[in-house]
Amino acid sequence: MTKRPILFLSPVVLSLLIACATPPGAPGGGGLPGEALLQPVDSSGWGSILLNGVKTKVRWSDGDSFKIKDGAYEGSGVRLMGFNTLESYGPVHRWGSWSTKDLYALAAASKNYAAAREWTCTTSGEKEGYGRLLIDCPDAAEALILVGHAHAFSMKGEAASDLLRAQERAQRARRGMWARGVPQSIVTSVHSSDEGKRGGYNRSVDASSGESSVREHRQNYAVCEEVCEDGGSCLVYVPFAQRYRNKPDCLK
Repeated sequence: MTKRPILFLSPVVLSLLIACATPPGAPGGGGLPGEALLQPVDSSGWGSILLNGVKTKVRWSDGDSFKIKDGAYEGSGVRLMGFNTLESYGPVHRWGSWSTKDLYALAAASKNYAAAREWTCTTSGEKEGYGRLLIDCPDAAEALILVGHAHAFSMKGEAASDLLRAQERAQRARRGMWARGVPQSIVTSVHSSDEGKRGGYNRSVDASSGESSVREHRQNYAVCEEVCEDGGSCLVYVPFAQRYRNKPDCLK
């Protein structure tokens, strides 16, 4: 990949990058990667955003979703657009020399990275398939990708060019999830064929373009079975109903 000049970064993220003078580390080795770029806060996920110009209290559940706690959309669950963070309900991701516990620690910390700033966001009120409000927070997306706590994500075609530039910088610097190498793709969801009417399918996201793809299959997965795709990453299968209640042993 070719090196691109920093002037393409937004002013908010550029100021964070200029402030960085310390090489990134790794979980358990003197702090989480990217701390010098974007300091996490001990907030339990509480923060605020400017939503359509109005200051709004939110509580982040991970680095790419939160619940709105006041204002016109109070009570709404949210899915942010353009990027994705690792699953934070348990130690389920693995690639390269990362253990599932290492990546879980990074994923669990992402909500505090997200809560560290008050981001400017917009929404049209549209909702996605799970009923969550779609919100665009471009500076949050770029900053979290830049510190390696998120990756670019697009349901159709390549991700936004500014997010891919930030991701390329994070990968070259081996920040966050890229500290131990860059897989060809990251598995973001796995579904057993006996889960529902649609049948089995797994979704992966290309680690260069951010484009997601779906592979349909007819395999039945056991709870806590690790599923690996050709792109070099794996994800432990846990049905949604068991991710937060009645957790299986692999999530404890």
